Amino acid sequence: PQRIANLPPLFLRVCYSAINAINSPQTMPEYQRPQCLSNIHREEIADGLIRVGCHYHTDRLLDDSFQRADISLPTSLASSVGKRRTEYLAGRWCAREALRLLGVEGIPGMGSDRAPQWPDGTVGSITHSKGTAEVMVADARHWLAVGLDTEQWLTAERADRLCRELLTSEEREHLRGLSPIQRANRITLIFSAKESLFKALYPLTGKRFYFHDAARRNPRSLTLLTSLTEQWKYGTEIPFRWRERQQGVLSWIALPR
Repeated sequence: PQRIANLPPLFLRVCYSAINAINSPQTMPEYQRPQCLSNIHREEIADGLIRVGCHYHTDRLLDDSFQRADISLPTSLASSVGKRRTEYLAGRWCAREALRLLGVEGIPGMGSDRAPQWPDGTVGSITHSKGTAEVMVADARHWLAVGLDTEQWLTAERADRLCRELLTSEEREHLRGLSPIQRANRITLIFSAKESLFKALYPLTGKRFYFHDAARRNPRSLTLLTSLTEQWKYGTEIPFRWRERQQGVLSWIALPR
């Protein structure tokens, strides 16, 4: 018993899920992982907060990939290019896997605003970029909202072109003295963090806001420069986290209750 207690919580979740499936054959998933998805990885960020990611390959998307995965392709995406359909499939596959680790069966739908519609009792966020899909889901009893974003590192030239669009004048001042690559990486990080902020707050407020409506005044938080609701008003400081990777950055905001 002591050895079991010392095992990682996510490992135990996966084991218990497999044991339950064996003991209840009727609950065994009937879907198969399509060839266009690979490198599935799972992580418990905090209690009740799960991240699942995968790689997707547009050139391996087949006519029956959605059927094999038992995931419905929305009518609005039926005529979309293969890249968009593969992104959708990867995101929903990861979402289902993450929800199962929370003990919830289901796949998020897509609302009229194209935002994911999560099963009752859960909140979550989906992101994809250049062959990688990531999902973060959370138990809504403990987490108010989640926002997740991944971005490839911007080149120095592209970062300079986007700088005024993405950063406030205050943020641009803090770029002084940085090398071109440091400047580009800083812009990429702030870009990603603001995308995560939007994904976290839009479902709570129903209001759209833009890159100049928040600023990174402290290294690990964003400050709202506009009022969205009484709770989320000008000056509210919202923490975010990130991971730097070889090809880009992953950022997220998880708001506890």
